[in-house]
Amino acid sequence: MKMHAPLLMIAMSLLAGVAVGDAVGEFRPALVALAVSVGLAVLLGRWPRWQTVAIWCCTFLVGVALGSKERDRLGVSWPDRALLLEAVVVEEPVLKDRWVVCDVVTTQHHRLRCRIVRDGRSRRIRIGDGLVLQSRVRPAGEWHSGHFDYRRYMQCHDFVGESFVRPYQWRWRTVSLQMLSGVERLRLRLMRWRHHLLESYRQWGLDGDVYHVVAAMTLGERSQMSRSLKDTYARVGASHVLALSGLHLMILYGVVSFFFGWGRWRLATQLLTVLSIWAFALLTGMSPSVTRSAWMISLYALLSLGHRERMSVNTLSFAAVVMVAVRPYAIYDMGFQLSFMSVLSILLLTPRLMGWLPLHVWQRHRWWRSLCGMVAVSVSAQVGTAPLVAYYFGRFSTYFLLSNMVVVPMAYVVLYLSLSVVVVFWSSALQQLLVGALSLTVTAMNTLLTAIGRLPGSSIEGINLSLTRLYLLYIIMVVCWAIVRLARPVFRRSG
Repeated sequence: MKMHAPLLMIAMSLLAGVAVGDAVGEFRPALVALAVSVGLAVLLGRWPRWQTVAIWCCTFLVGVALGSKERDRLGVSWPDRALLLEAVVVEEPVLKDRWVVCDVVTTQHHRLRCRIVRDGRSRRIRIGDGLVLQSRVRPAGEWHSGHFDYRRYMQCHDFVGESFVRPYQWRWRTVSLQMLSGVERLRLRLMRWRHHLLESYRQWGLDGDVYHVVAAMTLGERSQMSRSLKDTYARVGASHVLALSGLHLMILYGVVSFFFGWGRWRLATQLLTVLSIWAFALLTGMSPSVTRSAWMISLYALLSLGHRERMSVNTLSFAAVVMVAVRPYAIYDMGFQLSFMSVLSILLLTPRLMGWLPLHVWQRHRWWRSLCGMVAVSVSAQVGTAPLVAYYFGRFSTYFLLSNMVVVPMAYVVLYLSLSVVVVFWSSALQQLLVGALSLTVTAMNTLLTAIGRLPGSSIEGINLSLTRLYLLYIIMVVCWAIVRLARPVFRRSG
């Protein structure tokens, strides 16, 4: 049995090339080698296997060029003096104890993280505001917490420096948005709408942990969430419902398809669905998990027109290739890694787990199939991400299956209720009724997860996993999967 996923090796070659290019830092020799490899790929047309190897080499060298060029782009040298900068705030400012943290883009197209001293003026800064800053800019500092690398984190999110700004070193000014691309301007408008939606949540009466969970699950806003609430979800292995991902976008896809996916104009309705998915991705900030899901669902929608296989390893690989081509340093982003490993494990392991029971059992007991499907997906996702979670956070959630049986169905209820609250804006009475149901659901979900987290041995803490051991774990997992895949037909024939 063969796994028909030619794009998987293309994606792996590209990712490996980006890592090598980032380490080497010189892309001109890679361009020369790329030209030679392309020539070989053309000449080897009579030998398909060697031509395939040449294509992998081409992709690897493209990755080397992308990685080294990205390293040069982000390696900006800043003078050792105060600079006068005009900038636009492109993310929702975050209020800290002493600082207001603002992510800005300057007129020189540099993305900076500014920490402005918190006072009465700086508290009024909003997304889309134009600022004039007079301060030093420095590269991101070297700071590590376990395996977390702060400088690498800043590079993954396209920052080229950071600045600490005092009260007298900034002022408001109207700044033209023409320095931003059309997509960035659209994103900025949608992010302003997101700000108004978050304010509406407060006006509806959502507050405390209920507000933070709803804001995280619907709009990806987690900056003000308490550490204790984050730890509760992380301890029981339910953090994935707080991070926007395929679950959330598939619900949006289902809702849009329900209202517009009928009739004869299937192409138009699928394009409308895809546009809605990308508008929501821009609205929520384009995190790696949302971007990956948007690409996969876009392919799912377009491939459905030809009745082709839609959710596959090839689809996931294509999403990875596009994301890395646009932002090469995404390969170092923890969200990118967790998102792709989770989906890859679901695609590879879930059919194997579901295939152990005979077909007549599924046909007689549909409810049993649904329950086993949820268990299989949860186990598959946990197997794929457990080594990464242990590497970055040093923990393993032992009751992940129980918590997912609770949180996944309730997450669907929360998302549908949140969407209903927005839709019924014309009736305040009905809106308040839905808000009450939403608040009760989120409160119940938080209470149940807190109870699971308090069970004895709910989380194994203090795991110290090195990078070498992480690679070895994934190699062992791949070998075990291959053995099971090869042995299954043998067991069937012998039976």
